[in-house]
Amino acid sequence: MSELQKTVTVVFNRKGKKLLSEREFINALFFELKWAEPTGAGRIEAKEAQRILEAALRKGLLELSEGYVKPTFDLKTVEVPLNYKPTRDLLNELGEGASSASASPSATQSDKKVEPLPVFSVLIDDIAAKSGWNKRDVVSRINKVVERLSVDAEVAALLIGKDVGVDVGKYLLEVKEEVLRK
Repeated sequence: MSELQKTVTVVFNRKGKKLLSEREFINALFFELKWAEPTGAGRIEAKEAQRILEAALRKGLLELSEGYVKPTFDLKTVEVPLNYKPTRDLLNELGEGASSASASPSATQSDKKVEPLPVFSVLIDDIAAKSGWNKRDVVSRINKVVERLSVDAEVAALLIGKDVGVDVGKYLLEVKEEVLRK
């Protein structure tokens, strides 16, 4: 059993669902899982979360349909330690899968379209970089704006981004489309 399969299992078990949107899957990795590191648990970055999703699709662990992913295996058959945290070896596993999947013309999963990183994740990265806050602080501030103004998280991220000096104009159309999809 691969570390990728364990990671996929943990995401679905923590969410308590058998079907997740791509965004939910990425956000669960990004916000809820940490890497197992001897010096402390570092957060999984948004780009790493996207790579994990793409690799799980490519390796046939997940099936994508209309923006939703579901496991192609029985989650109950995977034994995962209680406080499981993926190791950075997972990234090596992803790298190997990427080269072998692209080399194989019969890889059916490689034909599936994976959405780019959600605009919300990109905004969080930009706000953190511009403000010097860590991502958890950014999300906390976004949540406060959401509660105070009763707006979507993406809109709150735009407001905070503008306040800290992020060029939010380039995200307006994406945010508008995201909010209208809800």
